Amino acid sequence: MSPMTPTVEIGLPELDEERIGQLAEECEHEISNYIFNTVPRKSIDDLVVICSLALSEQLDIDIVIEITQKYDTGTNLNEAIESASEFGSDWLQKRLMEMKND
Repeated sequence: MSPMTPTVEIGLPELDEERIGQLAEECEHEISNYIFNTVPRKSIDDLVVICSLALSEQLDIDIVIEITQKYDTGTNLNEAIESASEFGSDWLQKRLMEMKND
């Protein structure tokens, strides 16, 4: 289970459902790459990364990461998941700011 992401007020660019879906996919891709750079790729048996974005008065972000390994590499998976979740949240905030400034 991923930790709760703090609320950050940055203002939002114009977002439609299609763009929200694209952002979620990009976020999942970025987090997956981050994990593959943190946890030895060959040791990963299964990796699930889900970024859910819901737009109401604000953009709610839910990041779920699950990793199972074929063998232990000494990597603390809980720390790797927490770090990857923070990375994903930071990446999304930066991406939204870039979109807002375009």
